[in-house]
Amino acid sequence: MVRNHPSAFTKINIMRTPKYTLTNLILRYIVKYELSINNLKNNKLPDKHKTPLEEKYSAQDINALGDLVGNSIGYNQALQIHRGQEMPSQKKEFKLFTNFRNAKDFVRSYNDRNALKPSMDLASHINKLVMKNIVDEWDLAKVRSFSEKPNEIYDTWYKARDFYPKLDLNSHFNEIFDWIENEKDNNHKLIKLGILLFEFIDKAPFLAGNQITALLMVETLSKKYGYNPENIVPFFKSTENISQDLLSAFKLSKSKLDLTTFLEAFLYTSSLTVLEVTEDFKETYNSKVKKQGSLELHLNQRQIQLLDYLAVNKKITRSKYTKLMGISFMTAYRDLQDMVDKKYIKQKGRGRGTFYVLAKEMTPKDEELI
Repeated sequence: MVRNHPSAFTKINIMRTPKYTLTNLILRYIVKYELSINNLKNNKLPDKHKTPLEEKYSAQDINALGDLVGNSIGYNQALQIHRGQEMPSQKKEFKLFTNFRNAKDFVRSYNDRNALKPSMDLASHINKLVMKNIVDEWDLAKVRSFSEKPNEIYDTWYKARDFYPKLDLNSHFNEIFDWIENEKDNNHKLIKLGILLFEFIDKAPFLAGNQITALLMVETLSKKYGYNPENIVPFFKSTENISQDLLSAFKLSKSKLDLTTFLEAFLYTSSLTVLEVTEDFKETYNSKVKKQGSLELHLNQRQIQLLDYLAVNKKITRSKYTKLMGISFMTAYRDLQDMVDKKYIKQKGRGRGTFYVLAKEMTPKDEELI
Protein backbone atom coordinates (compact mmCIF):
# COMPACT_ATOMS: atom_id res chain seq x y z
CA MET A 1 0.00 0.00 0.00
CA VAL A 2 1.46 3.38 -1.00
CA ARG A 3 0.69 6.47 1.05
CA ASN A 4 0.92 9.99 -0.35
CA HIS A 5 0.25 13.12 1.64
CA PRO A 6 -0.57 15.98 -0.73
CA SER A 7 -2.57 17.83 1.93
CA ALA A 8 0.45 18.02 4.19
CA PHE A 9 2.76 19.98 1.92
CA THR A 10 0.60 21.68 -0.70
CA LYS A 11 2.22 25.08 -0.11
CA ILE A 12 5.71 23.77 -0.76
CA ASN A 13 6.84 23.45 -4.34
CA ILE A 14 10.42 22.31 -3.86
CA MET A 15 9.68 19.35 -1.61
CA ARG A 16 8.39 16.11 -3.05
CA THR A 17 5.38 14.58 -1.34
CA PRO A 18 6.52 12.00 1.24
CA LYS A 19 5.89 8.52 -0.12
CA TYR A 20 6.17 5.18 1.57
CA THR A 21 4.84 1.65 1.27
CA LEU A 22 2.98 0.27 4.27
CA THR A 23 4.94 -2.99 4.43
CA ASN A 24 4.33 -5.95 6.70
CA LEU A 25 7.50 -5.00 8.59
CA ILE A 26 6.21 -1.50 9.32
CA LEU A 27 2.87 -2.90 10.48
CA ARG A 28 4.60 -5.51 12.65
CA TYR A 29 6.84 -2.90 14.34
CA ILE A 30 3.89 -0.58 15.00
CA VAL A 31 1.84 -3.40 16.54
CA LYS A 32 4.81 -4.51 18.67
CA TYR A 33 5.33 -0.89 19.80
CA GLU A 34 1.67 -0.38 20.72
CA LEU A 35 1.39 -3.69 22.58
CA SER A 36 4.53 -2.84 24.54
CA ILE A 37 3.19 0.58 25.47
CA ASN A 38 -0.07 -0.98 26.70
CA ASN A 39 1.89 -3.45 28.82
CA LEU A 40 3.99 -0.60 30.17
CA LYS A 41 0.87 1.26 31.23
CA ASN A 42 -0.53 -1.86 32.90
CA ASN A 43 2.59 -2.52 34.97
CA LYS A 44 2.55 0.58 37.15
CA LEU A 45 5.46 0.72 39.55
CA PRO A 46 5.76 2.57 42.87
CA ASP A 47 8.30 5.40 42.72
CA LYS A 48 10.86 3.48 44.80
CA HIS A 49 11.00 0.79 42.10
CA LYS A 50 10.50 3.06 39.08
CA THR A 51 13.21 5.60 39.98
CA PRO A 52 16.15 3.17 39.50
CA LEU A 53 14.81 2.26 36.06
CA GLU A 54 14.38 5.93 35.13
CA GLU A 55 17.95 6.57 36.23
CA LYS A 56 19.21 3.68 34.12
CA TYR A 57 17.41 4.79 30.95
CA SER A 58 18.42 8.42 31.42
CA ALA A 59 22.07 7.44 31.87
CA GLN A 60 21.82 5.18 28.81
CA ASP A 61 20.50 8.13 26.79
CA ILE A 62 23.26 10.47 28.00
CA ASN A 63 25.85 7.83 27.18
CA ALA A 64 24.25 7.21 23.75
CA LEU A 65 24.27 10.95 23.06
CA GLY A 66 28.05 10.93 23.54
CA ASP A 67 28.43 8.02 21.12
CA LEU A 68 26.11 9.65 18.57
CA VAL A 69 28.10 12.90 18.45
CA GLY A 70 31.54 11.29 18.70
CA ASN A 71 32.23 12.30 22.31
CA SER A 72 31.92 9.06 24.25
CA ILE A 73 31.91 9.38 28.06
CA GLY A 74 30.87 5.93 29.33
CA TYR A 75 27.86 4.79 31.33
CA ASN A 76 29.22 5.54 34.82
CA GLN A 77 30.03 9.15 33.93
CA ALA A 78 26.62 9.48 32.27
CA LEU A 79 24.97 8.27 35.47
CA GLN A 80 26.86 10.90 37.48
CA ILE A 81 25.73 13.60 35.06
CA HIS A 82 22.12 12.41 35.33
CA ARG A 83 22.40 12.75 39.12
CA GLY A 84 24.06 16.16 38.86
CA GLN A 85 27.23 14.79 40.46
CA GLU A 86 29.77 15.94 37.89
CA MET A 87 32.83 17.67 39.38
CA PRO A 88 32.98 21.50 39.22
CA SER A 89 36.11 21.18 37.08
CA GLN A 90 34.08 19.15 34.57
CA LYS A 91 31.28 21.69 34.10
CA LYS A 92 32.73 23.08 30.87
CA GLU A 93 33.82 19.70 29.51
CA PHE A 94 30.37 18.18 30.02
CA LYS A 95 28.30 21.26 29.14
CA LEU A 96 26.55 19.52 26.25
CA PHE A 97 25.50 16.66 28.53
CA THR A 98 24.25 18.91 31.35
CA ASN A 99 22.33 20.94 28.76
CA PHE A 100 20.89 17.69 27.46
CA ARG A 101 19.82 16.74 30.99
CA ASN A 102 18.02 20.10 31.31
CA ALA A 103 16.34 19.61 27.94
CA LYS A 104 15.18 16.15 29.01
CA ASP A 105 13.70 17.69 32.18
CA PHE A 106 11.74 20.09 29.97
CA VAL A 107 10.49 17.24 27.77
CA ARG A 108 9.47 15.30 30.89
CA SER A 109 7.35 18.22 32.09
CA TYR A 110 5.89 19.05 28.66
CA ASN A 111 2.13 18.57 28.33
CA ASP A 112 -0.88 19.95 26.47
CA ARG A 113 -1.10 22.92 28.83
CA ASN A 114 2.29 24.20 27.68
CA ALA A 115 2.07 27.39 25.65
CA LEU A 116 4.50 25.97 23.10
CA LYS A 117 2.54 23.76 20.74
CA PRO A 118 4.19 21.37 18.24
CA SER A 119 5.89 23.90 15.99
CA MET A 120 9.24 25.48 15.16
CA ASP A 121 8.81 27.59 18.30
CA LEU A 122 8.90 24.41 20.38
CA ALA A 123 11.87 23.08 18.38
CA SER A 124 13.64 26.43 18.82
CA HIS A 125 13.13 26.34 22.58
CA ILE A 126 14.65 22.84 22.76
CA ASN A 127 17.51 23.94 20.50
CA LYS A 128 18.28 26.82 22.88
CA LEU A 129 18.34 24.47 25.89
CA VAL A 130 20.73 22.10 24.13
CA MET A 131 23.13 24.65 22.63
CA LYS A 132 23.23 27.25 25.43
CA ASN A 133 26.80 28.36 26.17
CA ILE A 134 28.09 26.02 23.47
CA VAL A 135 27.58 28.26 20.41
CA ASP A 136 27.36 32.04 20.22
CA GLU A 137 24.19 33.56 21.63
CA TRP A 138 22.97 34.79 18.25
CA ASP A 139 23.29 31.30 16.79
CA LEU A 140 20.90 29.75 19.36
CA ALA A 141 17.70 28.51 17.68
CA LYS A 142 18.65 30.36 14.51
CA VAL A 143 16.99 28.94 11.41
CA ARG A 144 19.65 28.96 8.74
CA SER A 145 19.41 30.37 5.25
CA PHE A 146 20.34 28.47 2.10
CA SER A 147 23.83 29.96 2.07
CA GLU A 148 24.58 29.02 5.69
CA LYS A 149 26.25 25.69 6.39
CA PRO A 150 25.06 23.87 9.53
CA ASN A 151 27.52 23.91 12.41
CA GLU A 152 29.30 20.55 12.46
CA ILE A 153 29.83 20.58 16.25
CA TYR A 154 27.92 17.73 17.91
CA ASP A 155 26.15 16.81 14.66
CA THR A 156 27.23 13.71 12.75
CA TRP A 157 24.30 13.94 10.35
CA TYR A 158 25.15 17.31 8.82
CA LYS A 159 26.74 15.83 5.67
CA ALA A 160 23.49 14.03 4.81
CA ARG A 161 21.53 17.27 4.44
CA ASP A 162 20.43 18.49 1.03
CA PHE A 163 20.13 22.00 -0.42
CA TYR A 164 16.78 23.70 -0.96
CA PRO A 165 17.51 27.30 -2.02
CA LYS A 166 13.85 28.29 -2.40
CA LEU A 167 12.57 26.57 0.72
CA ASP A 168 11.33 28.55 3.72
CA LEU A 169 12.45 26.20 6.50
CA ASN A 170 10.22 27.78 9.14
CA SER A 171 7.08 27.40 7.05
CA HIS A 172 8.10 23.97 5.85
CA PHE A 173 8.51 22.49 9.31
CA ASN A 174 5.48 24.26 10.76
CA GLU A 175 3.45 22.67 7.98
CA ILE A 176 4.86 19.25 8.94
CA PHE A 177 4.01 19.86 12.60
CA ASP A 178 0.44 20.80 11.59
CA TRP A 179 0.24 17.61 9.53
CA ILE A 180 1.43 15.54 12.49
CA GLU A 181 -1.25 17.13 14.69
CA ASN A 182 -3.92 16.37 12.08
CA GLU A 183 -6.11 13.51 13.33
CA LYS A 184 -8.18 13.19 10.14
CA ASP A 185 -5.76 11.38 7.83
CA ASN A 186 -4.92 7.68 7.93
CA ASN A 187 -1.22 7.95 8.67
CA HIS A 188 -0.11 6.48 11.97
CA LYS A 189 1.51 8.92 14.42
CA LEU A 190 4.68 6.81 14.66
CA ILE A 191 5.05 6.98 10.88
CA LYS A 192 4.60 10.73 11.02
CA LEU A 193 7.31 11.00 13.66
CA GLY A 194 9.61 8.94 11.45
CA ILE A 195 8.95 11.34 8.57
CA LEU A 196 9.70 14.30 10.87
CA LEU A 197 13.07 12.76 11.74
CA PHE A 198 13.79 12.17 8.05
CA GLU A 199 13.04 15.82 7.30
CA PHE A 200 15.33 17.03 10.10
CA ILE A 201 18.21 14.96 8.72
CA ASP A 202 17.50 16.14 5.17
CA LYS A 203 16.95 19.84 5.84
CA ALA A 204 18.98 20.56 9.05
CA PRO A 205 16.90 23.70 9.74
CA PHE A 206 18.95 25.15 12.61
CA LEU A 207 22.41 26.62 12.40
CA ALA A 208 23.56 24.29 15.20
CA GLY A 209 22.34 21.27 17.17
CA ASN A 210 20.03 19.74 14.56
CA GLN A 211 20.74 16.11 15.40
CA ILE A 212 20.02 16.44 19.11
CA THR A 213 17.06 18.76 18.55
CA ALA A 214 15.51 16.33 16.05
CA LEU A 215 15.62 13.37 18.44
CA LEU A 216 14.34 15.45 21.36
CA MET A 217 11.43 16.61 19.19
CA VAL A 218 10.57 13.00 18.35
CA GLU A 219 10.79 12.21 22.06
CA THR A 220 8.58 15.18 22.99
CA LEU A 221 5.87 14.39 20.46
CA SER A 222 5.89 10.67 21.21
CA LYS A 223 5.22 11.60 24.84
CA LYS A 224 2.45 14.01 23.81
CA TYR A 225 0.68 11.36 21.72
CA GLY A 226 0.95 8.59 24.32
CA TYR A 227 3.87 6.66 22.84
CA ASN A 228 6.36 7.53 25.55
CA PRO A 229 4.65 7.33 28.97
CA GLU A 230 6.38 9.57 31.52
CA ASN A 231 9.15 10.13 28.98
CA ILE A 232 10.95 6.94 29.99
CA VAL A 233 11.81 5.49 26.56
CA PRO A 234 15.52 6.12 25.73
CA PHE A 235 15.23 7.33 22.12
CA PHE A 236 18.89 8.34 21.90
CA LYS A 237 19.96 4.84 22.89
CA SER A 238 17.46 3.48 20.35
CA THR A 239 18.95 5.61 17.57
CA GLU A 240 22.58 4.99 18.54
CA ASN A 241 21.98 1.23 18.43
CA ILE A 242 21.60 1.39 14.63
CA SER A 243 23.02 4.86 13.90
CA GLN A 244 24.99 3.80 10.81
CA ASP A 245 22.16 1.61 9.52
CA LEU A 246 19.68 4.44 10.03
CA LEU A 247 21.86 6.82 8.04
CA SER A 248 22.27 4.22 5.30
CA ALA A 249 18.49 3.75 5.24
CA PHE A 250 18.11 7.52 4.97
CA LYS A 251 20.42 7.70 1.96
CA LEU A 252 18.65 4.79 0.27
CA SER A 253 15.21 6.32 0.84
CA LYS A 254 16.51 9.67 -0.36
CA SER A 255 17.84 8.19 -3.59
CA LYS A 256 14.59 6.32 -4.26
CA LEU A 257 12.33 9.24 -3.26
CA ASP A 258 10.55 6.67 -1.07
CA LEU A 259 10.75 6.68 2.74
CA THR A 260 9.86 3.00 3.24
CA THR A 261 13.38 1.79 4.10
CA PHE A 262 14.00 4.65 6.52
CA LEU A 263 10.67 4.14 8.28
CA GLU A 264 11.35 0.41 8.63
CA ALA A 265 14.71 1.14 10.28
CA PHE A 266 13.27 3.84 12.58
CA LEU A 267 10.30 1.72 13.67
CA TYR A 268 12.45 -1.40 14.08
CA THR A 269 14.82 0.16 16.60
CA SER A 270 12.04 2.12 18.35
CA SER A 271 9.82 -0.93 18.86
CA LEU A 272 12.78 -3.02 20.03
CA THR A 273 13.74 -0.40 22.62
CA VAL A 274 10.17 -0.02 23.91
CA LEU A 275 9.91 -3.79 24.19
CA GLU A 276 13.12 -3.85 26.26
CA VAL A 277 11.77 -1.16 28.59
CA THR A 278 8.49 -3.03 28.94
CA GLU A 279 10.27 -6.26 29.87
CA ASP A 280 12.26 -4.37 32.52
CA PHE A 281 9.07 -2.93 33.99
CA LYS A 282 7.28 -6.26 33.86
CA GLU A 283 10.15 -8.10 35.53
CA THR A 284 10.43 -5.43 38.22
CA TYR A 285 6.68 -5.47 38.80
CA ASN A 286 6.62 -9.24 39.20
CA SER A 287 9.67 -9.44 41.44
CA LYS A 288 9.30 -6.26 43.46
CA VAL A 289 5.58 -5.51 43.61
CA LYS A 290 3.49 -8.59 42.90
CA LYS A 291 5.68 -11.14 44.67
CA GLN A 292 6.61 -8.85 47.53
CA GLY A 293 2.93 -8.74 48.33
CA SER A 294 3.37 -12.34 49.51
CA LEU A 295 6.48 -11.46 51.48
CA GLU A 296 4.65 -8.65 53.25
CA LEU A 297 2.43 -11.25 54.93
CA HIS A 298 5.52 -12.52 56.77
CA LEU A 299 8.04 -9.65 56.82
CA ASN A 300 8.05 -5.90 57.40
CA GLN A 301 9.39 -3.43 54.82
CA ARG A 302 12.82 -3.26 56.44
CA GLN A 303 13.17 -7.02 56.25
CA ILE A 304 12.06 -7.09 52.61
CA GLN A 305 14.68 -4.43 51.82
CA LEU A 306 17.28 -6.58 53.54
CA LEU A 307 16.47 -9.49 51.20
CA ASP A 308 17.12 -7.18 48.23
CA TYR A 309 20.35 -6.00 49.87
CA LEU A 310 21.60 -9.54 50.50
CA ALA A 311 20.75 -10.63 46.96
CA VAL A 312 23.41 -8.14 45.80
CA ASN A 313 25.83 -7.77 48.72
CA LYS A 314 25.68 -11.38 50.01
CA LYS A 315 26.11 -10.60 53.74
CA ILE A 316 25.40 -7.99 56.42
CA THR A 317 26.28 -7.40 60.08
CA ARG A 318 23.84 -6.32 62.76
CA SER A 319 25.54 -2.92 63.13
CA LYS A 320 25.40 -2.39 59.35
CA TYR A 321 21.69 -3.27 59.32
CA THR A 322 21.11 -0.85 62.23
CA LYS A 323 22.75 2.03 60.32
CA LEU A 324 21.20 1.08 56.98
CA MET A 325 17.66 1.15 58.33
CA GLY A 326 18.15 3.94 60.90
CA ILE A 327 16.78 1.86 63.78
CA SER A 328 17.84 0.94 67.31
CA PHE A 329 20.15 -1.97 68.06
CA MET A 330 17.34 -3.92 69.74
CA THR A 331 14.93 -3.39 66.81
CA ALA A 332 17.66 -4.64 64.48
CA TYR A 333 18.18 -7.69 66.69
CA ARG A 334 14.44 -8.50 66.64
CA ASP A 335 14.20 -8.06 62.85
CA LEU A 336 17.18 -10.30 62.17
CA GLN A 337 16.24 -12.97 64.70
CA ASP A 338 12.70 -13.07 63.27
CA MET A 339 14.11 -13.65 59.79
CA VAL A 340 16.42 -16.37 61.11
CA ASP A 341 13.50 -18.10 62.81
CA LYS A 342 11.47 -17.94 59.58
CA LYS A 343 14.48 -19.30 57.65
CA TYR A 344 14.82 -16.31 55.32
CA ILE A 345 18.39 -15.64 56.49
CA LYS A 346 21.09 -17.56 58.31
CA GLN A 347 23.45 -16.41 61.06
CA LYS A 348 27.16 -17.08 60.66
CA GLY A 349 30.25 -16.33 62.72
CA ARG A 350 30.49 -15.58 66.43
CA GLY A 351 30.64 -12.55 68.69
CA ARG A 352 31.74 -9.40 66.86
CA GLY A 353 32.31 -11.48 63.76
CA THR A 354 28.63 -12.42 63.48
CA PHE A 355 27.01 -11.71 60.09
CA TYR A 356 23.92 -12.83 58.17
CA VAL A 357 23.44 -14.34 54.72
CA LEU A 358 20.50 -15.65 52.72
CA ALA A 359 19.45 -19.03 54.11
CA LYS A 360 20.40 -22.09 52.08
CA GLU A 361 17.32 -23.81 53.45
CA MET A 362 15.04 -21.44 51.55
CA THR A 363 12.60 -23.07 49.17
CA PRO A 364 12.80 -22.37 45.42
CA LYS A 365 9.57 -20.39 45.78
CA ASP A 366 11.12 -18.16 48.46
CA GLU A 367 14.23 -17.66 46.34
CA GLU A 368 12.01 -16.63 43.43
CA LEU A 369 10.26 -14.09 45.65
CA ILE A 370 13.56 -12.51 46.54
